[in-house]
Amino acid sequence: MIMQGYVVLTGIVEREGDQFVSYCRELGTSSCGDSSDEALENLGDAIEVHLDALEETGELERVFRERNIRIDVQPSGFDELSVRVPPGKVFTTYPRQVTFTGGATDRAL
Repeated sequence: MIMQGYVVLTGIVEREGDQFVSYCRELGTSSCGDSSDEALENLGDAIEVHLDALEETGELERVFRERNIRIDVQPSGFDELSVRVPPGKVFTTYPRQVTFTGGATDRAL
């Protein structure tokens, strides 16, 4: 059975020379920009492309299982998030909807 679920991925950005580099630890996706906002926006686009490719190739659940990425059936309305971010880095979250087969909800795949 095909279902819709939700994941929350993270993005961290730091300055490297004249550029800002952003990366998503969960997926291993990265991007960059001339400002921290641009780097995080570009990372959001890169995450979308990465997730679309994983869904199209049928690899989403395998990759999520290997990387311990949790898919929830309800949108994550987290009220509290505790993250340690080293000085000089900026953190954000990317809530995303994903399509997966049934039986793997509300837990890490």
